[in-house]
Amino acid sequence: MLRSQTVLDRRLQPLVTGNWRRVPDSLRDVLRIGAYQLSDLDRVPAYAAVETSVDLARAHVGARAAGLVNAVLRKLSATREATSPSDAAGGHGSLAATHSHPEWLVERWVARFGAARTRALLEHNNQRPPLVIQPLRWSAERLAGALAGGGIAFDPVPGGLGFTVRGGERVARLPGFEAGAFVVQDPAQARVVQFTDFPAGSLIWDACAAPGGKSLVLAQRHRVIASDLKPDRLRKLRAAADRAAPGLAIFAADARTAPLRAASTDAILLDAPCSATGTLARHPDARWRLSPRRIALMARLQAELLEGVAVVLRPGGTLVYATCSLEPEENDAQVNAFLEKHAEYRRTADDLVVFPPDSGSDGAYAARLERAA
Repeated sequence: MLRSQTVLDRRLQPLVTGNWRRVPDSLRDVLRIGAYQLSDLDRVPAYAAVETSVDLARAHVGARAAGLVNAVLRKLSATREATSPSDAAGGHGSLAATHSHPEWLVERWVARFGAARTRALLEHNNQRPPLVIQPLRWSAERLAGALAGGGIAFDPVPGGLGFTVRGGERVARLPGFEAGAFVVQDPAQARVVQFTDFPAGSLIWDACAAPGGKSLVLAQRHRVIASDLKPDRLRKLRAAADRAAPGLAIFAADARTAPLRAASTDAILLDAPCSATGTLARHPDARWRLSPRRIALMARLQAELLEGVAVVLRPGGTLVYATCSLEPEENDAQVNAFLEKHAEYRRTADDLVVFPPDSGSDGAYAARLERAA
């Protein structure tokens, strides 16, 4: 429903007396649920969609709201052929409405990627992403054999980037889950791990580690210490490490004020908090919480994090900065600004850029930097 919110709103607005923006959020959500059932779910009879929505409104909003929902959805049911947003005037507004994204974000992407690539990105974001797992404590061959033996439908991801699991299987019921055989990880994040290319046996600080997928993979070949700021995220990381990397050292820390000695680590992975515009297919609600101000705040935080971790790396060591954002001020512009301030650092490879429609995965960015010896 969140992937078609703008479309649903355009169908509902003409049927609501008064200003749509003054309708309480909870009531708008009930109307959207009903409209989605009427327009997108053929298996739900119209009367059932209306009745369940009315009951939902009565239980969670009130009796007057239930009456409004009943009237609006019955009108919508009687006029199923509502005007589509694609019939509206052309331009960014039409593109945003058709694909249910904020107009300001679409304008931003068109300016950067062009209309055709932006349209492909919007279409990608409106598709439900698959479940992808990466081999961890088991080899790819052993994991594939266990999946096949358990009757689990799966497909190898091109490039050796894990297995796509089909059929809606629950992760905890997959073969090898309790043994830490695999980790759930999108191919884009697996590419970031490959991109790090840390020398074997390195002491690595994963500075913003939770929920921990990259730490778990890196810990199979390196000594890893993993930190995060938020206790709830650390709990998830510890639970995953108990299965897949029991020796992983985990601690709470704000990477902006690193609790480690200067020049004490061989390598650092800074997978920084970001606007996550590369993962909107996975989190369709996030598009409606985004704003230019949030992107600016994230860019400021990322700059502070880079400053905080830079002193911990030993001379000759490698710092990999990564995000799941598509925005330049969080990615290459962020790294460029850091390098202008730190002459002792330099790029050692072309930046990794994963564009969702091209890869069929989430988006990702990473830069590999070296501190002069």
